[in-house]
Amino acid sequence: MHNTIILTSGLTGSSVLAGLLASGGYWPGDRTYKKKDYDTFENEDLTHLNHGLLEPSNFHSAYQTIYSPEVIDHVTSLAGTVDVAPFRDFLSRCNTHGPWVWKDPRLSVTIRFWNRVVDLSKCNFLVLTRDHFQSWVSTNSRYIVQSFRHTREYENAIHESNVAFLEENRLPYQHITYEGLIAEPEKTISRLNRFLSAQLTLANLEAVYHGPLHRRPGSSLPRITTAALVYLKNYHERVDSLKTPAPPPALRSPLM
Repeated sequence: MHNTIILTSGLTGSSVLAGLLASGGYWPGDRTYKKKDYDTFENEDLTHLNHGLLEPSNFHSAYQTIYSPEVIDHVTSLAGTVDVAPFRDFLSRCNTHGPWVWKDPRLSVTIRFWNRVVDLSKCNFLVLTRDHFQSWVSTNSRYIVQSFRHTREYENAIHESNVAFLEENRLPYQHITYEGLIAEPEKTISRLNRFLSAQLTLANLEAVYHGPLHRRPGSSLPRITTAALVYLKNYHERVDSLKTPAPPPALRSPLM
């Protein structure tokens, strides 16, 4: 079993994938971030470190809806200016509990920084994606109002950025879809076991996913209706109608 990092955007079912690994023996952290009705399996210390990297760029919440190569470059450049000891100490603590799993959507913005300050060459990576329509339903039903076109473009940009990082650095990865994990769990778990040298089982998945398996997951008609109504009612406040957050001061033109 190898230490594993999940790269994804938000609301892709990554908590199920991370939970599967945690149920199968991977260490998610001493404390994980819990939402009202489920465990995200996100190491709280990891999320705090990532939050700190994004906060100066005013991107600590915008990362959920906006893809910004400029902010990614800025965060990466912080490797030469901030105290990296806390990041290295965090990895050392994780290694005492290996194999571990990291899962935080902010990693799509911060992973290049991490790669500059710690050795990730011994890690495996899982790149998780989800059906774009289901992502649109999930975001809008949570009042993160956006058009389907924006959802598709954002998700594609995040995925392409993650894959580009991994291929540029020749890091091993597998692309997993949420739909494949739920509809074809045995096949997907078998792929994961071969890639990770793990012994995950269907029981590990059932321990964290309480919906029906062996059929493609989809939103119920009431939830789709709710998402559509939220979108229509708040159409003029959708995130893709708003301006992209201003870049951090370090990125501004000297003429501004």
